[in-house]
Amino acid sequence: MTDARPATTSRDPRDEPGWVGRGVPAGDCDFRQLRHHTKNVLQQIVLQIEHARDLEATVLGRRLLADLQCRVVLSAQISDALFGITCSPPPMSQRLRLLSDSTIRMLADGIQVIRLDVAVAGDCPEPLQQLVLRITHEFVGNAVKHGMHRRVVGTISVRLATGIDGRTALVVTDDGWGFSGIPDAGEGLTVAGDLAATAGGTISLLRTQATVAKLELPPPRAQRGSRDRSCDPSRN
Repeated sequence: MTDARPATTSRDPRDEPGWVGRGVPAGDCDFRQLRHHTKNVLQQIVLQIEHARDLEATVLGRRLLADLQCRVVLSAQISDALFGITCSPPPMSQRLRLLSDSTIRMLADGIQVIRLDVAVAGDCPEPLQQLVLRITHEFVGNAVKHGMHRRVVGTISVRLATGIDGRTALVVTDDGWGFSGIPDAGEGLTVAGDLAATAGGTISLLRTQATVAKLELPPPRAQRGSRDRSCDPSRN
């Protein structure tokens, strides 16, 4: 065959048609690779659990295996909710409930009964939705680990509201033990604060009768810019 080419053991993948001109942002690739790596690890953990035959001989062992498998599956669900971008994502109320419920069930003790209450008002701007979900994950995780620590029964509420001015507020409240004095900025709050700052937002944490974690976000920059231009008399 005249157009046959010799086999090669070293090929630049950028020469492949599927890699040309994709224009995928580096940050998206980072998340996809991390998610792929994490899911591979979780699959291996599930396989190791399934092969732990010695533990299946006792009731406690079977319960332990079932609990471990459940938490691994929940971790994968959280990864999907946070980073499993689809062309037609579900409504924010559904995404918030799935993410928050999975986070609670993964981090809570087996004897805990933690009720989840989710409410959404207004349409969260699409450019902010992923950011809101990621910060919700940190807020709810903190509520379970700290607010609900050693508490058997409690409630975590998640409220997301977007006003007609495009401003968005996320409030996560728990009725757990809370904290005493000034709360330390742990890793979860630090991550949440850094994420909020990327969109010009702020977070706060307040303890009264309940612990309230709040995120406030201005309208997305692109939308603000389009509104400013539309109000410019020179463009009319």
